[in-house]
Amino acid sequence: MKKSNFLLLFLLCIYTGIFAQKQNVYFIKDDGQYVETRDSADFIRIVQEPDKGSALYIVKEFYLDGKVRSLGLSLKIEPLLYEGIYRAVYKNGNKKQVANYVKGKLSGPVYNYYPNGKLYTRYLYENAVPGSIFTSYKITDVNDSTGNVLVKEGNGECVFYDNDFKYIAGRGKIKNGEYDGVWTGEDQSQHITYKETYEQGKMIAGESTDQQNVTVTYTKSAVQPEYKGGVNNFYRYLGQSIRYPPNCQRMGIQGVVMVTFAVDKDGSLHDIRVSNYANEELAAEAVRVIRQSPSWMPGMMRGRKVRVRYNVPVSFALSQ
Repeated sequence: MKKSNFLLLFLLCIYTGIFAQKQNVYFIKDDGQYVETRDSADFIRIVQEPDKGSALYIVKEFYLDGKVRSLGLSLKIEPLLYEGIYRAVYKNGNKKQVANYVKGKLSGPVYNYYPNGKLYTRYLYENAVPGSIFTSYKITDVNDSTGNVLVKEGNGECVFYDNDFKYIAGRGKIKNGEYDGVWTGEDQSQHITYKETYEQGKMIAGESTDQQNVTVTYTKSAVQPEYKGGVNNFYRYLGQSIRYPPNCQRMGIQGVVMVTFAVDKDGSLHDIRVSNYANEELAAEAVRVIRQSPSWMPGMMRGRKVRVRYNVPVSFALSQ
């Protein structure tokens, strides 16, 4: 059988498996955006109903060529709430990450691998939001791409790379699982180099220099964007601004709309999207109130304002 025919048969088996087990199929971009067609997607997600005796949905993701991208279990269909062991795979078939989740949060050791399959890092998380640059963790082990040990049991000196392993993002000392002493590196997305001083994981001082040789100082590497007055004020704004769609109210339709948006450098909100499958009228109302939100305080990275994506669950519930 030709390879192309085998791939087509494999993908057909994925989709027609619905007759054996109920499942939802989603087409998704790398940035998390849902799209309508496979040709517009970067990968495919399939969420299957729990096996007999289990309450966990089976989540499988595939690259467009049919190769496995990730495997995991979730407490919910939408949005996903991973539970237990999660495995991610590079396009070349090598392990990318092995992690443990508890109610959608990273908990325990997380193993990251180089594209060649060698162990890169082992971090320890506790109830941490996955994918956030503001998440804290302990660094227990770091190796180079040939397997040589750089950090063992939380102590040593190492280098860290950008997400695509194209350049060295930072180098310095790890002590008791935390950054210590002087760290230097670069962030090509911001076109800056930086120098930071740590003591027992706490930043004492930092400075970044851009391509125009302008240097700024800071004491926090990352600062989250924030609605003026804090998150409680933001949810108060939502509560006062949302108008429950009459048709949904009449039909008793409720749900949670996951809205993702970018907080720009000037605090304005852009690129507002719904990142889960929700009732269209509820989704439209959630997007409307987010679009009309007053400006936020922008996020900061190494003393400079940056564009940051933010996720907000907007709940629609009818009183009993």
